[in-house]
Amino acid sequence: MSVLDIPRLLAANITVGVHPEGKVFGFSMDLDTLWATGAAMLVVMGLGLFLRARATSDVPGKLQIIWEALVDAVTNQVEGSIGPRGAAIVPLAISLFLLILVANSFEVFGLGSKYEFLPAPTGDINLPLGLALFVILLVHIASVRARGIRGYIAHYFFHPFPKLLFPINLFINVVEELVRPVTLALRLFGNLLSGGLMLALIAALAAWKLSGIPIGDVAVIILDPVWKIFDVLLIGPIQAFIFALLTIVYFDIAMQEEH
Repeated sequence: MSVLDIPRLLAANITVGVHPEGKVFGFSMDLDTLWATGAAMLVVMGLGLFLRARATSDVPGKLQIIWEALVDAVTNQVEGSIGPRGAAIVPLAISLFLLILVANSFEVFGLGSKYEFLPAPTGDINLPLGLALFVILLVHIASVRARGIRGYIAHYFFHPFPKLLFPINLFINVVEELVRPVTLALRLFGNLLSGGLMLALIAALAAWKLSGIPIGDVAVIILDPVWKIFDVLLIGPIQAFIFALLTIVYFDIAMQEEH
């Protein structure tokens, strides 16, 4: 196979968004996303139970030190922007960060095949969109509690421009609220989907031979672990951090009396 044949090979073998489907309570579900999400939840809950059992007021272990540093960092971020009333957001932000981080790390088990036995569930738009809608719903509830019903409705009409421009204010604010969950979900989904596509691209190189020499196999052996290390140690944590940070930012904006 020549170098010129590689694009045709990749176009024929790489698939996007293919998942084994099944019926759950009458609804069509991506089964691999369900079991991978469940596995990520079990890992997070197991980590929490382990930390609870090992927590001590004496000399803490390394894992407890890391956990306390994470909680302190998120708490300082929340208190610095929202104040003491934002304390309830800390567990939510940390839980989202850990869940997404663990889910993203499943990319290390990827083989670049059409169906993965434990895919990164954040590479399926359903999970990022579900998390984004859940966060935005809580943001609106927090906004109503902080501003009251009248204040919540008024901010759509009277900000950011003067009251006479309320039609423009309403249009801008409604569009912004509709776009938020979409951008929050697509940012996470796009990065994880691209990671899966890269694994499929690397796996497809295995068929590349030059005068009988298995150049593709050598390329896969080298590139596959390099990409997984890069994906798990850099892209995955960054995307989990951005999702949690944007969650804090959205709550900060929603709980202000005025924009």
